[in-house]
Amino acid sequence: MIRPLHPSARRRAAAAALALAALALAGCETLAPVAPPAPASGAADFSVYASLGTSISAGWQSGGLVDRHQTRAYPALFAKQAGVPVFDQPLIGGNGLPALDSLIAIGPPLTIGKGSRVNGAPLNALLPTAYHHLAVPFSVLFDVVDTTQYLTPPYTGRDLMLQTIQRGRGTLLAQLATQINPRPTFISVEYGANEILGAGTAGSGTPLVPAAQWVGLLHVVLDNLQAAFPDARFAIFTVPDVTTAPFFTTLPPLVLGQNGQPVSPPVPLLGPGGTPLQYGRDLVLLTAGPYLAAGFGYPVGTTSYLSGLPVPGTGIPLPDSLVLTASEVASLRAASAVYDAAVRNEALARGFALVDLAGLLRKAATTGVHVSGATYTGAFLSGGLFSLDGIHPTDLAHALLANELIAAVNAKFGARVPLLNVSEYATRRADVATRPRTEGAAAPARVESAQYLATVFPWRGVH
Repeated sequence: MIRPLHPSARRRAAAAALALAALALAGCETLAPVAPPAPASGAADFSVYASLGTSISAGWQSGGLVDRHQTRAYPALFAKQAGVPVFDQPLIGGNGLPALDSLIAIGPPLTIGKGSRVNGAPLNALLPTAYHHLAVPFSVLFDVVDTTQYLTPPYTGRDLMLQTIQRGRGTLLAQLATQINPRPTFISVEYGANEILGAGTAGSGTPLVPAAQWVGLLHVVLDNLQAAFPDARFAIFTVPDVTTAPFFTTLPPLVLGQNGQPVSPPVPLLGPGGTPLQYGRDLVLLTAGPYLAAGFGYPVGTTSYLSGLPVPGTGIPLPDSLVLTASEVASLRAASAVYDAAVRNEALARGFALVDLAGLLRKAATTGVHVSGATYTGAFLSGGLFSLDGIHPTDLAHALLANELIAAVNAKFGARVPLLNVSEYATRRADVATRPRTEGAAAPARVESAQYLATVFPWRGVH
């Protein structure tokens, strides 16, 4: 005989039956996918993000600005990861502005230049508000609060870049403060490199702004930014030693043999005044390539093979504008160190997140950066971290820099912004340039653009 269920057992059985029925009904419907949690901002607010900075922040690569790289610059990548709803950029279409350098011929020598490509044009110049991304190529710290010097002809490349992005709408600070609604709640600041780089690329050891003056200016600019945005949070980037970039380290101060390597025993090139250059101390700029290919800087009795043909050394020294002597290198590095220390001190005093751009560049120049089993370095063309101009970061380097920004912000403000999968921005091998392939190639190369005319070979630097 079957015993009747106890009342409590009947209630449990009924509940189980209802649960099974609910599961059966649910099984008849398509379950919506579970969305990943939104990035948490912690003590920061990423709802309106603005970026101030130089060509590094702007996404300049291979001698120009173009949308396919601008949208992969670290500010754009950070905005995406942080869930920023709107991040307007001064996008350039077509071949870029100026047209970007690209592979022209495999060679030998492999040739890089603009070829017949024409300049592109702005895609959103009529945007009725200021851009959130106000990083301007060639800009210096002073430009945040005063850009009147760029409004009077004759115009230089820096003037035209600023006018393209500024659009006559006032200073960069004024645009952020009055022409973006709602106002920025989070701002990143990256300056200092161009004050050193502008001198170095001209062969000078005197920074554009003396170190003591720059330190005071930084304090004033940051005071103005915080006064304009008292409720905003900030991230600021350290100042790198730009003399470790491939523009300065690709060509050694030594006579090269037919195999592209220094002859044995080593023979120094002739620098300004006919003084033999010192290996490991003096730097030969990338723009010295055509002179070296023609035999300049090569002592009489030696031979230059940089053109692909043997050219007798002329005994005529390289001009000062194409060389950084040891004392000039030391001067620029000393100024850079003062700039960098000032940034670190200000970040600590003001509660800013500190992003170590200097550390990333130092790693590129020494140990390299490891991504998905490959090592990427600061070697020109083959290292994967610098574009064809020998100065500016590739898409991969921007992804690494975006992660530096994310990590700094998460640590400082208790945010939970997810890191990028950096391997998505890198090719599988470190000796292949990052996408798009038309803008990268392995050395040796002849750079034939107006800005970066040089002949370069697979030399890995002197540091």
